[in-house]
Amino acid sequence: MGMIYLQNLNPITIVLIIIMTLPLISGIFMEFSREGVRGTLWSLADNIIFILGMFSAIYLTKRIFFDHRGDFFDQIYYYIPLHIRTILYGQDVLIYLGAGTIILFLLLVLMRPFLLVMYRAILNPLADALYTLLSKGGPLLRVFMGVLVQLPRAAFAVLLVGLTLNFFSYCFPSPILSQCMNNSGLYHTVYQDVLCPVLNSNLAKKIPVIVSDAFAQTINKEMLAHSNPEPTISLDQTGPSSTKERVIEYFNGVTIDSAVHSTPRIDETAVDIVGNQENSKQKAYLIYQWVSTNISYDYDKAAKLASDPRGINSGSIIAFTERKGVCFDYSSLYVSMCRAVGLKVRLVTGLAYSGTAWGDHAWNQVYLPEENRWINIDTTFGIYADYFDKADFIADHRNAEVQGEW
Repeated sequence: MGMIYLQNLNPITIVLIIIMTLPLISGIFMEFSREGVRGTLWSLADNIIFILGMFSAIYLTKRIFFDHRGDFFDQIYYYIPLHIRTILYGQDVLIYLGAGTIILFLLLVLMRPFLLVMYRAILNPLADALYTLLSKGGPLLRVFMGVLVQLPRAAFAVLLVGLTLNFFSYCFPSPILSQCMNNSGLYHTVYQDVLCPVLNSNLAKKIPVIVSDAFAQTINKEMLAHSNPEPTISLDQTGPSSTKERVIEYFNGVTIDSAVHSTPRIDETAVDIVGNQENSKQKAYLIYQWVSTNISYDYDKAAKLASDPRGINSGSIIAFTERKGVCFDYSSLYVSMCRAVGLKVRLVTGLAYSGTAWGDHAWNQVYLPEENRWINIDTTFGIYADYFDKADFIADHRNAEVQGEW
């Protein structure tokens, strides 16, 4: 029975438990001597300082690169050479690993002289007092104190592994890793309570994507593009996309054409939304805003789709009628409404990053004749942030493939 339980444990959860437990076990066998107690307290202080420095570095990186709004951090940001800012724009992982590491190093170097004075003035006398106390106590007290002083190290190890998983899954999408991270309750606790409040970028969001077997197919299965008289516009809109792309005929059990099928009520609503507006970008934005505001994300449906999409109704009509859906429903409804007001629109599928994992996702592109370009629009992500023609859209969307154009 115990073996069956262990087999059912999530691998990410197991790793985090082990990482958290090892320092606590070492605390049980802590060397009981005056120098051993001193060394333990110094190590404990080093871990606490490193944790504080790491969070300070993340905070400063966030303020300088992601949250600079006309204040002191804004001035620092614009001291960075323009060509470097251009290279880093939208590259959240590179920013945190590069700039964040440099800031952390500088903080630790600047603090070190003060910390050494503090250690000698405070920690050494404290260690001597603790040694005297433990000498008079029994073995249980020594074990308790040994475990207690290792708690910050255990917390630091878990946070470091959590950050590493977050960065790694962002850089290297893996179906197995994403599935494990998505299903690990312990990882989600660390992410929601610690990482997400600290990180404020494309790495940290609470946006839903569908992690399923289809995700593995998206990464691993490539097919030669079917004949198309017009080149597919790439996600970053800088030129044609790859000559290889995944061909999708069905999504969530329905064809693309069936999914974007409209009704007179949907068409009338779209016309009412845009009113007398003639500008294509403004019309596209008004519809984007309406869909993101009026359709709620259906988490129950997403969970069912992740296991088996058969027999589940999807598309424009179901989203409009029930006022809820998943990304494919959002995107299908957006297509229907754009067509009703004369906008040229595409339905795009690919991968998107939720903050914890990459997964299958659908979004749209709209053509602006006034500007002679296609823009990316994500009505699902629009629930949480502005994803209308977002400058760094490619930071959390990749492997874009146009499934239909109208």
